[in-house]
Amino acid sequence: MVISQRGSAPILLIVVATVFGLGLLASGYLNYVQFQSADQDKREFEGRITDLQYQLKQQPASPSPSPSTSPSPSPSPSPGVLGEQTVAFTQLGAQVATGDPIADLTYEYQAVKSGGVTLAVANLTTRSLMAQYPKCIPGTTSLGQIVRRPLSSKTSASKFIKRLGDYNYYYVAAGGNCTGTTAGLATLNAARTAVINTALPTLAN
Repeated sequence: MVISQRGSAPILLIVVATVFGLGLLASGYLNYVQFQSADQDKREFEGRITDLQYQLKQQPASPSPSPSTSPSPSPSPSPGVLGEQTVAFTQLGAQVATGDPIADLTYEYQAVKSGGVTLAVANLTTRSLMAQYPKCIPGTTSLGQIVRRPLSSKTSASKFIKRLGDYNYYYVAAGGNCTGTTAGLATLNAARTAVINTALPTLAN
C-alpha cells in the first residue's frame, strides 16, 4: 500500500506539534520544580537568618572591660612594728605598746591595800596563753603585775619602771609557772621577756 505525499503531510504536522507540546510541558514542569526548590531554599535561608537574629538578641551584651587600677599603697602603721598594739590600763592611768609575741596582752585590775594606801594593780597575761594553757589566767604565775604606787609609798621589792605624774610604777615579776610542759614554759618565758624588754619601757599616760 502506498501512502501519498499529500496524506503524509498532516500526520507529520501532528507529530511535530505533539513533540513541541510535550517539550513545552516538560520545560514548564521543570521550571515549576526549579522555582519550588529555589523558593524552599529561600524560605530555609530566611528561617536560619531569623533564628540567628533571635539568638543574638537573647545573648547578653558583653561588658566592656574596665580599666585596671592599682591599689593605693596603705600607709605604714606607726611605729611600723608588725603586730603592735596599745594596751590601756584604765584604772592605772597608763598604757603600753605591745608587739609579738604579746600583741594580745590583757589584764585584770585589782585594788590592794598596803601600808595604809591603795595600790592599783594590773595582773598581766595574754589571750593566746589562756587559750593554750587554761591556768595562765591574769596573776603572779602568768606574766606578772604592773603596780601603781603613790609617791609616798616606796618599795624595793619590785622593779621600778618610771614615774608618771604623782605616781611611781613598778613591775612585780611572776612568782611561779602556770604551765609545766616544755613547750608551755618556752612560750611563757618568751612572753615574760617581751613584757620586760618591749612593753614596760613604753609605759606612758
